[in-house]
Amino acid sequence: MRDITRRAATFSAAAGLLTAATFLTPHSATAADELRLTGYDAVAAPGSAPRFYPIVESGAVYGKVVIAVGTQPMTDPAGAGAGFPESYVPRANECAQPTGYTGVFVCDGPTYQKPDVLVPAGAVDTTLYWGFAPLPADGDLAEAVGAARSAGSLPADAQRGTGKVTVKSAASAALNTVDFDMPDVPAGGTVRQQFHVHAKDAATVSLLFSIDEGQVWGWPGTVRLGNVTATPDATCSYQSEQLHIDALNVQCRVEPGDHTISYELTGAEDQQALRLRARTNIDIYDVHAPGSDVTAKSSPFTLLGQPRLPAHGLHARDTTGHLWAYDGTRRTAAPFQQPTEIGAGWQTYNSITSLSPYTQNLYYQAGVKPSAVTRGRGDLVARDAAGFLWYYDRQYVTGKPYAPRVKVGGGWGIYDRIGGAGDLDRDGYVDLLARDKAGVLWLYKGTGSFTGARFKTRVKVGGGWGVYDRLAGGADVTGDGRADLLARDRAGVLWLYRGTGSGTAPYAIRTKIGGGWSVYDQLVVAGDLTDDGRADAVARDRAGVLWLYRGTGKATAPFATRTRIGGGWNTYNLLS
Repeated sequence: MRDITRRAATFSAAAGLLTAATFLTPHSATAADELRLTGYDAVAAPGSAPRFYPIVESGAVYGKVVIAVGTQPMTDPAGAGAGFPESYVPRANECAQPTGYTGVFVCDGPTYQKPDVLVPAGAVDTTLYWGFAPLPADGDLAEAVGAARSAGSLPADAQRGTGKVTVKSAASAALNTVDFDMPDVPAGGTVRQQFHVHAKDAATVSLLFSIDEGQVWGWPGTVRLGNVTATPDATCSYQSEQLHIDALNVQCRVEPGDHTISYELTGAEDQQALRLRARTNIDIYDVHAPGSDVTAKSSPFTLLGQPRLPAHGLHARDTTGHLWAYDGTRRTAAPFQQPTEIGAGWQTYNSITSLSPYTQNLYYQAGVKPSAVTRGRGDLVARDAAGFLWYYDRQYVTGKPYAPRVKVGGGWGIYDRIGGAGDLDRDGYVDLLARDKAGVLWLYKGTGSFTGARFKTRVKVGGGWGVYDRLAGGADVTGDGRADLLARDRAGVLWLYRGTGSGTAPYAIRTKIGGGWSVYDQLVVAGDLTDDGRADAVARDRAGVLWLYRGTGKATAPFATRTRIGGGWNTYNLLS
């Protein structure tokens, strides 16, 4: 194995490859220089458009250049194998195609639009040979064509030569394979990762890292990368001594054969757990086509550390009927980001509630419609003035955090309180509480369905709940893994109902939290706002000041002393 020196200059995933522009761009020269033309070989992808024109090494082309293309080597002046395979579409561009000569182009000078061919997307492995020869102003066309077609068997000449375009199918590219050895990276520790490349062809191998889908979004922090080594027939470079996400980290040019490329990763002392994915691109092509230029493989591994907790937020409806989402920052002093608008028209509802705390999206590269991965992250229900209940499913779609509403049903006007309960019976689906005007509390268990009924038939929790003028639930306040409920009586005393996990008797006997809560006109159990693993609550006083009550996880004293978040929250007539 060889140590690899870090390269400071920026490189791209295509570095080290000949491109079509490289093939066609003439070197700078003066008219006094001797004309020197050079052919080249290229590997082309299905769906690409390889070109046929020599590189002008020096001098200038004052006459014409004859290009001959065929499926056999350029050794026969009569043109054996002249022309293109069936379904290949040749394009002369600025060159002429003389009558009577198959696969021949006559071009004026070294311009950039030279003959090429459209390779079919389903092309199999094929080789195209091409030759070139000059055609002076007073020269003979037949003689020049013969020279181009036989350039591969004639003595070396500075103005005559050959090239080759090898079309390699997607199946051929897939024969270049990679295997991974990707141990997890401990916080503050160092591991050596490696990947093994079986290269059927000469190729450029690129290593990138991405965040794996389906987890809480977050950057990994400073992960060090170094001590890159490779087998002798691999030439590697790396740009930075820090791991970068969705960017090129290591790049190697490999010859046909088997290669091992390894490197060290050192985790940060304070890193949080995060799944990453090592991604390799094995690129065998010099001439590319979108979607067919690389063979991509990947392997997951984990940055070990403290669990990465989701951020929680809050919904707020203003007096004009606009609903806003306040995403969480995880900071106690300022737990919310600037609001983003969900939409207008929400004044049609007299009750809006989150079934569980509003929680940040999981990371996916593309949008995710309502599904199992979006459930329980702040679905909304809203009741209109006619007593119809509507369900809003969370989704991970930019600018549209909720899917179009779904009608739950009518008759919900019999209730004076409707509130999200979280997953009370611990079956994986969020539930709903509703209190009727006689003070009876009812539980509607969630079904988890996206096409059928959203709730099961109601279950009676019990009577006597009319003594409360505020109910707030949906999250585990006591740290025992069960959703709890806060209830404020009309004397301003706040009570805690600990969840039992039972679907028939969901709450234990109430515990008094304390008095003085009548100063608030809004109360929400908002989930873990401060990133300490404990559910918190927010309360708005009648002057419009919002207060944060940090959760302690203790049933006897579930909240710490309040912290002022900010004023001006009386622009909203509902928080959830």
